[in-house]
Amino acid sequence: MQQEVIVHIEQISRRGELKYFQIPLPGTAKKIIAIETSAVLLTEGLVVPAPADTSGTIGGDTGGSGGSTNNNCPNPGTASIDPVSNTVANNILTQVFRIGAAVNPTFIYQCGVYSVVVSVTAVDGDTPTTIAAKLADVVNNTTLATWNQYGSNNHNYKPTASSNGDLITLTVDTQHSFFASAIGSCGNEPPPPPPPAQPEYDQLFRINNNEKAGKLSLQSPDITDIFFQAEIFREDRNINYADFSYSPLEIGEWIRGRKRIASDVLIGTVSPILEAYYKDSWGEFYGRDVSYQLNIYVWIEKQNLQV
Repeated sequence: MQQEVIVHIEQISRRGELKYFQIPLPGTAKKIIAIETSAVLLTEGLVVPAPADTSGTIGGDTGGSGGSTNNNCPNPGTASIDPVSNTVANNILTQVFRIGAAVNPTFIYQCGVYSVVVSVTAVDGDTPTTIAAKLADVVNNTTLATWNQYGSNNHNYKPTASSNGDLITLTVDTQHSFFASAIGSCGNEPPPPPPPAQPEYDQLFRINNNEKAGKLSLQSPDITDIFFQAEIFREDRNINYADFSYSPLEIGEWIRGRKRIASDVLIGTVSPILEAYYKDSWGEFYGRDVSYQLNIYVWIEKQNLQV
């Protein structure tokens, strides 16, 4: 069986980032047989932060989660869009989402369907009401040709949108549904606690904490639901656990990560793309923005399929 691999690279740079992107697929009918992932850290000198010393604070005010307001963060917190309801009538799906209360400059709000994503970026003075209105305008001003560009809109339906306060209402045909997400966080949130100290056991029996980079989900526009979902780790630090042949002399990290393990899948598709959703965890662990390279390897069996 002949195989080929597609290597897709994304750079993640914001703490807690929720990212949507597309992975191009070659040819027409194809069979996806495995998915591999790895992450390569680009930020140097990372250490787990210790809690701030507030013993000398005048008046005993420790700040707490969220911190004080300023010009760059008038509403401390994390950006969010939460689903409220889904209703179906006359072969039309109506979805309602609520914009979260924390809206600050540079926060990104996006929604998408048919493999097309539209977004707005918050500026000074924006509120949940203005974000809902702006996002509705972007949806309504997106042409039918744009919604059709990837071939997923088989019902030739032009989505509509409206807003009412902090709510945005979206419509789409019943064979598809909108996703919505928000990116951004600000405020003086306390850092996560440091990991517990590891006892000094024999090297062969030491269990180390693996650094989780994030969570990846993949779906194909012509396949129902998500076909791959996994947590992404920088490397497996316990791969030699209880291996008495272990030698501490070992080649360092490969150029695209280390000791990758393929997850077997078996998906037939004729779609020219895969849709990918990725949620960062690395930045949340360190309590700051972390820059790293996410590598996704899509293994494809080279043969003609009847899908």
